Amino acid sequence: MKKGVTIKDIAKKLNMSVSTVSKALSNHANISDLTKERVRRLAKDWNYVPNEAARHFKQSKSFTLGVVIPDLIDQFFVAAIRGVEEIAGKHKYQVIIAQSHEDPDKEEQIIKNLISNRVDGVIITISKNTNKSDLFTQLEQNGIPVVFLTRSFGQPIFNNVTADNIHAGSLAIDYLYQLGHRRIAHLMGPKILSTSHQRLEAYKKALEKLKIDFDLQLLREIDFSEEKTHQAMRELLKVKNPPTAFFVFKTYVSLDAINYVKIHHPKLLPKIDIIGFGNLPLIKYLDIKPKASLEENSYEMGLKAASLLMKLINNPTGSEPPVSIKIPCELIIH
Repeated sequence: MKKGVTIKDIAKKLNMSVSTVSKALSNHANISDLTKERVRRLAKDWNYVPNEAARHFKQSKSFTLGVVIPDLIDQFFVAAIRGVEEIAGKHKYQVIIAQSHEDPDKEEQIIKNLISNRVDGVIITISKNTNKSDLFTQLEQNGIPVVFLTRSFGQPIFNNVTADNIHAGSLAIDYLYQLGHRRIAHLMGPKILSTSHQRLEAYKKALEKLKIDFDLQLLREIDFSEEKTHQAMRELLKVKNPPTAFFVFKTYVSLDAINYVKIHHPKLLPKIDIIGFGNLPLIKYLDIKPKASLEENSYEMGLKAASLLMKLINNPTGSEPPVSIKIPCELIIH
């Protein structure tokens, strides 16, 4: 197989030093315009392609970021990745995307593979079942910074970018209150996730502000599966004084909740209002919609997460306290 053209080949042909050719290709100020033009013309004629691997080796960087998410089916992550790729591209970084499918063992293997491939940093949305932070602490100790996106641990605290859950919860509960609802249930995410506790806290604070007592009977933990959501809805609608509205961890869960009511209590559909996190584009095509959705601005979250990660990569002090960035949400009424 024919070997690609190198800087040495160009230097030999033009009777220049390798250093001069390299500087000319990099538009160095010390190289004359005439020399730059001669080098660039020959490089173009010979289809010269820069050896990025050599450049990366010289700088002790791979110029690669790892992004680990639960599932690309969720449109939240698709938009977030666009934000990450935009920032990565500006810094001439490549992005490796991997899916854990909510499996902590698969997630662990992905992280180990990213370490083996010498990524410079990692952005991750941990799986709903991830309960150990040791691997992520190890990453940071090895000089690979980590930024958690939307989901993180309560302790220890890592660099993270999340929705402003407290304000978002207030927007949702206030709107349901304005619609006349006083029995508002909460479908809480897995307890292992700090985001679940933040959204539960938002729910409680919003109720307190409106002088509505928190009722433990109206709280159910779900695991994002249709089965668990249907079970939660079945139990809640059997309560003596059942809820008429639901504040839900995410809109995908809202759709499962609506489906349960549609199948088992169709007469209640006009009387029940549901709000969840995530303004899915597909909602506009549905005949039966959630009352509203909380737009998390995941593209903006991706931008912020990648910008924070690049800052950590380029300024590796190791002594700064973790950064927590909260992205404002908007209430989108359907």
